[in-house]
Amino acid sequence: MMVDICAEEEYPKLTDAVRSFKPRVVGFSSVSSQFHPVKKCAKLVKEIDKNITVVAGGVHPTLYPAALGESEDIDALFVGESELSFGEFLEKVGAGQDYTTVDNLAYKKDGAVITNPLKPLIQNLEVLPHPIKDALFERYIKATGAAPFFFARGCPFLCTYCSNHALAKVYGMVSNKPRFKAVDACIDEIKQADAAYPFDTISIIDDTFGLDARWRDEFLEKYKQEIGKRFFCLLRVNVIDEDFIKKLRGAGCFKLQFGVESGNDYVRNTIMNRNITEKQITDAFDLCKKYKMETTAINIIGVPGETEEMIKDTVRLNRRLNPTDSGVNIFYPYKGTVLGDHCFSNKLVDVEAYNSFSSERRSSVLKYPPEHNKMLLRYHKNWQVLVYPYDMRRRLSTVLHDYPRVHDFLRKARRSLAISKKK
Repeated sequence: MMVDICAEEEYPKLTDAVRSFKPRVVGFSSVSSQFHPVKKCAKLVKEIDKNITVVAGGVHPTLYPAALGESEDIDALFVGESELSFGEFLEKVGAGQDYTTVDNLAYKKDGAVITNPLKPLIQNLEVLPHPIKDALFERYIKATGAAPFFFARGCPFLCTYCSNHALAKVYGMVSNKPRFKAVDACIDEIKQADAAYPFDTISIIDDTFGLDARWRDEFLEKYKQEIGKRFFCLLRVNVIDEDFIKKLRGAGCFKLQFGVESGNDYVRNTIMNRNITEKQITDAFDLCKKYKMETTAINIIGVPGETEEMIKDTVRLNRRLNPTDSGVNIFYPYKGTVLGDHCFSNKLVDVEAYNSFSSERRSSVLKYPPEHNKMLLRYHKNWQVLVYPYDMRRRLSTVLHDYPRVHDFLRKARRSLAISKKK
């Protein structure tokens, strides 16, 4: 039984399910900003029945298994890729046996957190069953207009703010080389999902789509022949070329999402370690325009060492790119990543705010002066208007949301940005 909880007001959904279903095991999946709510939910479960075994997995437990020591109500964490280990764990719980010997498990012993050896990463992803498509899948389609699919695991790039290089380190690797599900298995998964919950558009949410050219060409050809639905995916600007664009367009891809991240070279390549030039960014967006592909530019502000002028560089670049859509996130420090660990080791993080944080990527947990935090929030809230200053639809949407403060901020920001048409 699965319960989907999106807010604290929905906690009764969990407690009602526990009382009616009477589970022996309750498990949670968690990224960093979700772990505080997970601890609260674990406490609610234990208050109903202290004999229920409560576990959690996901990126946060994988990169920071010591988090187990933060909760008396979570019995164990799963580290890394744990589908096979979790099945073994359930068998041991069902048989009343000691489960602390299971691979990938972190558990507490005499006040210390013990992490067991990890199973090797699964190379043939098709050995796993297709992810369950249920009412949550249907709700996602209705909310976003697209059906989500993962066809690969891993990303080989070493961006300092992202979890991929940290996940690689957990397994003793330099980079998280992607592994791809067999193409026929991908096509079969799409067909089965479409039969259960019909959809018109697909979102391929692999970290970076189709880095393996042989897999990519086979997938695009079979997708075109057997699926034929429009789709969009996430790519890096430095892996795209005209041949790639043509094949994507021919298979039904109508939009590409790119991580621009920053318009400032120092922030993008020194702080974030993106190793991407501004020319590579503009060339990729120009190619998309040539082939009439929609684009999304994804950006990050608020990294340590970034000034407001550097944020303005990002606004300027987004204006030059003129993507179909542009979005911005506020930097969040993930434990285990290069940039996250830098923030924690240099005491840049407001630990109290971090431990109770639920606004990941919408505000900052770094110890910035109040005015700097207010500035980040203003850019986050008014991003659309700043990037598209002459788009009346976007301007009206933002102004109606918060007219007085928006009007004052935009008046000052437009004057200070002084973005020339030439640049």
